[in-house]
Amino acid sequence: MRRLASLLVVTAVSTGMAVPLAAPAHAATTLKFARFYADQPGSDTPYTTTRLNREYIQVKNVTRKTISLSGYLIHDRKNYHVYRFPTTFRLGAGKTVTVHTGKGRNTSANLYWGMRSMVWNNTLDTAYLMKGRTKVATCTYKQTATQKRLKTGYKNC
Repeated sequence: MRRLASLLVVTAVSTGMAVPLAAPAHAATTLKFARFYADQPGSDTPYTTTRLNREYIQVKNVTRKTISLSGYLIHDRKNYHVYRFPTTFRLGAGKTVTVHTGKGRNTSANLYWGMRSMVWNNTLDTAYLMKGRTKVATCTYKQTATQKRLKTGYKNC
């Protein structure tokens, strides 16, 4: 059987036929950023829980399977702020979780970073979703003149 497979590949290559190759398992996208709200409406200060929690990033599971986010983290462009997902957190198939900057009670739909000041820069910042040292997703927010005027500081990734 192995000899036959080798013969077919050699024949296909020598005649110029395309040989389909399986994509590596890690090439499949499983998670992505959904909405990145870097510049929440109104003033950033004073830092209240309500204001801090209006700043957030959403992570969406784009598969049909629940994914454990143990070992995943989010960090900002300069790697100053790092959020580590709870080791027991699982994101359901097709579900989105919102990671708020401030404090609150974690649920299956909302997680809280617990910061006392804003994480994301209002004019330009990039969010990175990492699994260990592997980059899973990125999203860059760059404020436009219209966003500044209308105070709509988010990007759909």
